[in-house]
Amino acid sequence: MIKFIAALLTAFLTVGLAVAADDDVKFIKDQNGCKVVNPNPRAEETITWSGKCGSDGYTQGSGLLQWFQSGVADEKYEGEMSHGYAEGKGVQTMIDGGRYEGEFKESRQHGDGTFYGPDGSVFKGSWKDGKPHGPGVLRTPEGKVIRGEWENGTFKGGDTDRENDPNRT
Repeated sequence: MIKFIAALLTAFLTVGLAVAADDDVKFIKDQNGCKVVNPNPRAEETITWSGKCGSDGYTQGSGLLQWFQSGVADEKYEGEMSHGYAEGKGVQTMIDGGRYEGEFKESRQHGDGTFYGPDGSVFKGSWKDGKPHGPGVLRTPEGKVIRGEWENGTFKGGDTDRENDPNRT
């Protein structure tokens, strides 16, 4: 089960706002020419940004960033931006229904946050560089609760709340 959840979290983290190494950072412009980091450029991809554009030409402050693929709404991010990056508190909503609410640093989940999986799983805890890192609590779709330590997205150990385990004997 833990491997399944780790795979789910990894799948979430490989799309969206996760950013490549600084040397590989690319940007996309919104309808007004305001730039946003674009980690995975795709053909026919566009964005809209509802917030301010700083004097440097990058997204700045609070707003809604909506991604489109071939004119169809894709994922979105609502929250703080700085110099084209998600920075501070925000909510990222994926096209598959997954959602992350929490802190971002350089467009990566970083700090305290909660991920709601499209399958009903929920992970609440610490994040670092886009991965669960530190203490966290995972509730599986079946209701099992797993508390413990995570390191770079990998569960390192903890305990399971047997009281909420439907397979308990």
